[in-house]
Amino acid sequence: MENDVLELLAPAKINLALAIKGKRADGMHNLQTIFQTVSLYDRVKVALREKVIICHCGELSGERNLAYRAAELFLQKYHKVYPLSNKTGAEITIYKQIPQQAGLAGGSSDAAAVLKALNLLLGKPFSYDDLWQIAQQCGADTAFFLRGGTQWGEGTGAELTQLPSAPEMDLIIAKPERGVDTALAYRIFDQIGKDSNLCFSTWQKLLAQKNIKAIGENLFNSLEIAAFKLVPEIKKIKTILQENGCEGVLMSGSGSAVFGLLRNAEHGERLIDVLERAGFYQHWLVKAIAGNSYKYF
Repeated sequence: MENDVLELLAPAKINLALAIKGKRADGMHNLQTIFQTVSLYDRVKVALREKVIICHCGELSGERNLAYRAAELFLQKYHKVYPLSNKTGAEITIYKQIPQQAGLAGGSSDAAAVLKALNLLLGKPFSYDDLWQIAQQCGADTAFFLRGGTQWGEGTGAELTQLPSAPEMDLIIAKPERGVDTALAYRIFDQIGKDSNLCFSTWQKLLAQKNIKAIGENLFNSLEIAAFKLVPEIKKIKTILQENGCEGVLMSGSGSAVFGLLRNAEHGERLIDVLERAGFYQHWLVKAIAGNSYKYF
């Protein structure tokens, strides 16, 4: 951190499980999910400025970027508490590596990185609970990324409970060229899907035991049925990973990315060859990573 500037890594997430329990009166869906951060990152640089918020992110620059909204909400709250401060703006620069419309929540992670960076740059004026109140206005995934690691999400996904850390897992993530429109995936699910539930105690035990094979056997995603209809290539990737030795395979979130639990890193290198022969060139070898939030609030 130098001269009111801070750069953070913003990790992607996968969902080890995602169950849709039903539709709420407000049109949102009640969920149960297991969030897990992985070692695929955007870089987010935040600098304090006077009066204006600027967000640089290629074609995603400007006010429509969720990181801009996060900064706006943070600074509004900050200046209610510290009205005499001259730190009224921020300049955000995002270097993207996490693909869009993939179910990896790169935009939400960028927004959480902005909240953490501003809190640190301004001397930690807000607690985790304060930042959570801001983050959940940007979406459930943003609230999760404040701490990251392995967490249970309920309600819209923003009601979070810490779980035992996932074991050290090597994973492969692959996605087709096309992404998935999340809102459309949910509408299709409402037509053809079935409500379901996860068991918190089961997942708590699986994670505490660090048994990768057992975790793989319990992967679940209610939205796969809808996403397969929208982007059939998702199912093709899932089949390739299943037929080539992954301990478990699942689409992440609303897609279109699919992840597989690997036996080891060398297994992932072999799978890259198989995927590319099938015409799938977007892939990443990553690891499950623990949360790292203690210094931000």
